[in-house]
Amino acid sequence: MMMLFFVFTLGFTIGGLLSTPKQPPQLMHVILFSFVFGVLSYLGMLGGMFFVSWFSIGFIEVVIVVLTFLFIIAAITNFHPTFGFFRHGRSIGLVLLTGLFVMMGFEWGVADHKTFFTISATVLFFCAMCIGLFIQQQIQALMWRYSYMVYMPLIWLLFVTIIKLL
Repeated sequence: MMMLFFVFTLGFTIGGLLSTPKQPPQLMHVILFSFVFGVLSYLGMLGGMFFVSWFSIGFIEVVIVVLTFLFIIAAITNFHPTFGFFRHGRSIGLVLLTGLFVMMGFEWGVADHKTFFTISATVLFFCAMCIGLFIQQQIQALMWRYSYMVYMPLIWLLFVTIIKLL
């Protein structure tokens, strides 16, 4: 259950982060992120199925938490008010997300979750991104004077990451 809650929170966060540039995101961005999430987590799940006895789930969760903390730091340090969190030329956030997606799938493979779980998680991720995008746009419209509101999705991700660590 915690795995799906983390998937929802990650999707919610990425959807919220996509809403920060001056030019609003297109549906293609949401679909592309969801597709990449599905493919990379599926590849990670396939890899995790082969290394079941080598890795413990606790170790993989620590790696996921470390990658998430690094992503939060990279997102905060690479933010640009015009281009948002995912801008051209600064791909460290995308590289960390790639590693995070693969490790999440790896955790599912080690935990013996199969294809149906990965497809369900991808659909949940897509829905969470849409919800996060909508809610963050509403928050930014209501509180447009406060520039720090763009970091609100990262606070939710930080909170859930700490819960995942416990």
